[in-house]
Amino acid sequence: MSSYIVTCIFCGTANRIPADKEGLTGHCGTCHKDLAPLYYRPKTLTDSTFDAFIKDYNGPVVAEFWAPWCPHCTAFESTVKKVAEKLAGKVAVVQINTQNNPLLAGRFNVRGIPALFLLRQGRIIDQLSGAQSSGAIISWFQRHT
Repeated sequence: MSSYIVTCIFCGTANRIPADKEGLTGHCGTCHKDLAPLYYRPKTLTDSTFDAFIKDYNGPVVAEFWAPWCPHCTAFESTVKKVAEKLAGKVAVVQINTQNNPLLAGRFNVRGIPALFLLRQGRIIDQLSGAQSSGAIISWFQRHT
């Protein structure tokens, strides 16, 4: 069974989390505080689930806005999955379908898709527009951490 490393935001300890615990909150082996839940696959959020997820997740979030009719978005899907896998334990990657969730798209002032937003405690830290390589997205994320 595969596992991922989730670093405690309180004490910096690296904690090994089994893949089958995806989405569950664990506890740091050193300081015993709650760890951010592990997500190694993109999580789909909607107008009605977004705020609760952001409020409960205590780590950074990369939010991808996309639509099923957008050929760039559908081609970009495998890259988003790769980024979620490579950054597992460091960030939660979430996806918002702009066609089905126009309130979120409006709230984030999304004018073109795909669009990526880096969020910390619900606040926008930075934005990246257009389909990018996984390496470019990871570098973008690392510049802000």
